[in-house]
Amino acid sequence: MTTRDLGITFAGGGNRAFYQLGLLNRWGDWLLPRVAAVATCSAGACVVLMYLTARRAEARTVFQARTRGLVRNLDWRRVLRGERLAPHGDIYRDILDAMFADGGFERVREQAFPVYVLASAFPERLPGAVATTMGIAAYQAEKAMRRGLLHPTFGRALGFEPLVVDARTCETADELTSLVMASSATPPFTPLGLFRARRLLDGGMIDNAPAFVAEAEPAVRRNLVILTRPYPPGVIGRQGNRLYLAPTAQPPVSRWDYTQPHLLEDTVDMGEQEADVHRPAVEAFLDEEGLGPGG
Repeated sequence: MTTRDLGITFAGGGNRAFYQLGLLNRWGDWLLPRVAAVATCSAGACVVLMYLTARRAEARTVFQARTRGLVRNLDWRRVLRGERLAPHGDIYRDILDAMFADGGFERVREQAFPVYVLASAFPERLPGAVATTMGIAAYQAEKAMRRGLLHPTFGRALGFEPLVVDARTCETADELTSLVMASSATPPFTPLGLFRARRLLDGGMIDNAPAFVAEAEPAVRRNLVILTRPYPPGVIGRQGNRLYLAPTAQPPVSRWDYTQPHLLEDTVDMGEQEADVHRPAVEAFLDEEGLGPGG
């Protein structure tokens, strides 16, 4: 009998997270019987749940239909019409609704392991609008200042706190959609999240690759952390009880570009092609004995 001792952490990264879907397409049947917990945030949550619901084709149909003819990601003319500056939030919600329809939600609830989704709760001392602006600005600044940084710190320093929810505990498909939207809340592209009466921001404010969430599960002895963009060689690969995997080059699609939907498919293809590149390292990681809890 296969031992469930593996955590898999799926980083956020907007559209680039579909690189992870390519890996899952090749590795899902191999890895999932080993999984004790999955940790996700932002678009990483969307991608994992898309795979687990087995409704990628339906989600892709919605995405292609809703982005057909779209030429601007941010368009001030939409504001003049009383619409949001970016169409991404409405499109994203429609994709999630398609994923969780017709048995998709039930498949998530039936998983044998927790599927944790991380969102960021606002600091109590700051008004929502101020916290949103400061949080996003701090996140972008920290990325620019510390390009090899895997786990950001500025969000917690500002007072943002983690909210972690097992997707299996959502009571309805609508509630699960709200959870993923909250974990992906990155104004102006996607609106502030609202989940169980709490206003929330993107989980990346806390940690865009939330390995700590998977490692809180007692059964997790090793943690495969799948990133969505290249990092310096010194910070990826084996790091203690974690194995960090990253794309070998920038994925074809950018984080929030909905004007070139074909690049999303190219990004999935890239993940599938690089599955063979990364597999020897993953096999060695899984075969190693003597790993202790945590990372």
